[in-house]
Amino acid sequence: MSAERGIVEKVEPGWAWVKTKRSSACSSCGSRHHCLTQGSDQMVVKAQNTARAKKGDEVELYLSSKTKLKGTAIVYLIPVLGVFVGAFSADPLSEAFGMNSSLGMVVFTLTGLVAAVFWMRHLANRMDAKQTLIPKVKRVVFSARATPIKRI
Repeated sequence: MSAERGIVEKVEPGWAWVKTKRSSACSSCGSRHHCLTQGSDQMVVKAQNTARAKKGDEVELYLSSKTKLKGTAIVYLIPVLGVFVGAFSADPLSEAFGMNSSLGMVVFTLTGLVAAVFWMRHLANRMDAKQTLIPKVKRVVFSARATPIKRI
């Protein structure tokens, strides 16, 4: 389980916009289109408001470890797999097409990489359609309503 803390900036029906610190994993995240950056170290994340948080609440955002592991595999392993498949199939395919083996190695390795990129995009779009890449507000850590109001 991966959790981050932040402050609710705005609430919409079913959604909360949460201001949190930007992490290094943001650059490769599949759901980064749900976030708005504010400076170099802060961002606002659109998350499903399952905890019914209100504006000003300190909340915990949740993204499952399974989802993060799938995303990492898609981003890092699939391109390597595409290159390997292209490279290992280059020699027999070069002979079948009557190509120079060196030229065939380049052509089929790049073809494997390009096919892997398209497969990556397909898998990422499928995960996005299932809304598995969207963070959720798991719980309210500190309610803004719990602070006493000072009377003057």
